[in-house]
Amino acid sequence: MSTSSAVISERVQRYILDGSDEDLRRLLQIAQLSEDAARTAFRRVGAREGWTAIDCGCGPIGGLAVLAEIVGPNGRVVGVDFSEASLSMARSVIAALGLDNVEMLPGDVNAPAIEGLAAGRFDLAFTRCFLMHQPDPAHTLGRIAALVRPGGWVVVQEPLRSPPPRSFPHCESLTEYWELIHEAIESAGVPHNNIDGLPACARAAGFDVINQSGFFTTVTPELGFDLHASTLAAAKDRAVQSGTTTKGRVDELLRELRAAAHAGHGWVSTPFYVDLTLQRPVAVQADG
Repeated sequence: MSTSSAVISERVQRYILDGSDEDLRRLLQIAQLSEDAARTAFRRVGAREGWTAIDCGCGPIGGLAVLAEIVGPNGRVVGVDFSEASLSMARSVIAALGLDNVEMLPGDVNAPAIEGLAAGRFDLAFTRCFLMHQPDPAHTLGRIAALVRPGGWVVVQEPLRSPPPRSFPHCESLTEYWELIHEAIESAGVPHNNIDGLPACARAAGFDVINQSGFFTTVTPELGFDLHASTLAAAKDRAVQSGTTTKGRVDELLRELRAAAHAGHGWVSTPFYVDLTLQRPVAVQADG
């Protein structure tokens, strides 16, 4: 790990420990657990000092810290999110982490245009846990393609529905909670197992699929079960309103997940992520 990445990681960890907002802590911890995978993917496409990058649906942090580190002070990172609450938290996090080359813009990536963004200006776009919520991922990827220059890159890291997060020994509550999360997402109009079809969606959006892989991380039971419980807590109202579960069952699952942190498990995994490297083709000019 470079000096700059170590400094950013230390700042993120300090912010996690100092924070009082449970969901913000959860999102920051997810970003920290995913930073090595993101950094590897960005380096795979040759991201470097001076590049322009955009994080689509970044929430309070997303990949902004790692992108800011890689493009350096002469580069520019833009985070886009339609949620005013997320934008407000993101601006606070950015200020606390000293990310001077990052700016936040309000907007929906699915919209024909976002104020302050010109088409084809970015070298690199990134999504994490964003396309999993989109009812038409091919359309969303097409809008992202419009933001990237010809020859530019998109890194997609999205969690699969199956397999669910795992633990040793097996904890059935992990499987049930993960299924519940996806049932709630589908109730909002998202296609079943939409992440499994992302490579085809990317090709339909005009991208070349350069690399297709995946990753997961194992963590301590204390951290892992707490993160999964916090994810369920954040989705509780949406899940109950969808009619796919009851408040009582969600509360019971939360108790089971939190108790599992002290039940002698050896490790817990994050979700299993699809990791795609996409490139917008360079237009070929006709002779003559």
